[in-house]
Amino acid sequence: MKMLVNTSALLGRLRMLIHQAFWIFPMIAIFAGILTATFVTRLNVTTSASLGGLLTTGGPVGARNLVETVASTSLTVVTIAFSVTIVALQVAAAQYSPRVPRQFIRDRATQLTLAVFIFTFVYCLAVLRSIREDTVVVPQLAVTLAFIFALISVAAFVYFIHHIVHAIRIEEILRHVEKRTVWALTANYERREEGDPKPDLPEIPDRAVPVRATSSGIIQRINADLLLDYATKNDLVIHYVYMLGDQAVKDTALAWVWPADPDGQLPDDEDDLRAKIAKSMQIGRERSVQADVAFGLTQLVDIALRAVSTAINDPTTACASIRSAEIVLVQLCQHRLGNLLLEDDDGNVRVAVPRRSFEAYLDMVVTPLRRTCPSDMAVMLRLSEMLADVGRAAVESDQEGDAVAHHMELVQRAVDRAVREEEDLGKIQRAARAVEIALSGKPPRLS
Repeated sequence: MKMLVNTSALLGRLRMLIHQAFWIFPMIAIFAGILTATFVTRLNVTTSASLGGLLTTGGPVGARNLVETVASTSLTVVTIAFSVTIVALQVAAAQYSPRVPRQFIRDRATQLTLAVFIFTFVYCLAVLRSIREDTVVVPQLAVTLAFIFALISVAAFVYFIHHIVHAIRIEEILRHVEKRTVWALTANYERREEGDPKPDLPEIPDRAVPVRATSSGIIQRINADLLLDYATKNDLVIHYVYMLGDQAVKDTALAWVWPADPDGQLPDDEDDLRAKIAKSMQIGRERSVQADVAFGLTQLVDIALRAVSTAINDPTTACASIRSAEIVLVQLCQHRLGNLLLEDDDGNVRVAVPRRSFEAYLDMVVTPLRRTCPSDMAVMLRLSEMLADVGRAAVESDQEGDAVAHHMELVQRAVDRAVREEEDLGKIQRAARAVEIALSGKPPRLS
């Protein structure tokens, strides 16, 4: 059996690794520091220590002391900055969601700030090798640059403290998750047009055979377009099993394949078929928002659920999370969701990809909160306001409108069971009426 090398998936994982890696900029800074020091110390821009120059160092001893001080200080600041980052990660994971810290790891400002400190430290170490105490000539330009880099590092440290304080604020975290989720949505879904069909997946016949996964992991990307020509050429129908974000299990079916002609045969080369399907999928160790809109909503809901827990009890944060989820859901209403069917030139379905519908995304947001805190009127009223706003965006789709109305009914029912105060029940009834008006397309009543 020949070895299958999924080049597309490897490149995809490499791009994701570069995007998420924390160590890339610091590693670049190490090599840049060495190269810069080597280049500057070899320049013939040295002056006699007795003449001073760009920076008075007091001779080789003074130059060495200055560069050593900058190097040791830079290393100390790196330690402090790294400790602050770790504390920020712990606070974010405990206070908001264990899935939030990844955004601090990907934060370019934090990476660049640490890179500045590391560059200064490595540069000073390399310059120290060229300063000899048995000579009256010192690499004056190199020492001057060490002093300038020290000033830059101080400025970078002040900026880093400012940045990290703002980065752990819940408003900034929600804005970041919301922004990346909307970007993933617009990058992976087409805008909806009037009359777009809601395709159903084809039934898998008895003659279908499974193409099994060779490893376990999270489905991070599905590029079904790669299979359309292959399926058409071999008169096949390929039906994916998993959606983005699902957990694929080794030796279970990744896809079902069958010949379109009931009397047809599958290709003789099973390894080629398996390689084609594996190439169209990217399987990794963790979910990513790059193509998985559901993961972005999951993070927002996680933050809301953690906020309404008895340990934290912060309904304001929960309401802010619902607002961010509302922004994503309104955008979802404007895009073509649901299953993806790729057809050949004759209109025959060749590749079928299961994708989440609007109803699934809406359920992902409303149901956990409705079940967790039905007695928290602040959260339930904000959830109802969200349904009203989403209902206005979904007014052109009867199916999506029905989903909004159904969830508002469930929210109202949950509040009726959990709350006994008549005034609160009246509020939720008025909220339900507002959702009904929104779905009818009428303007809201401001009274």
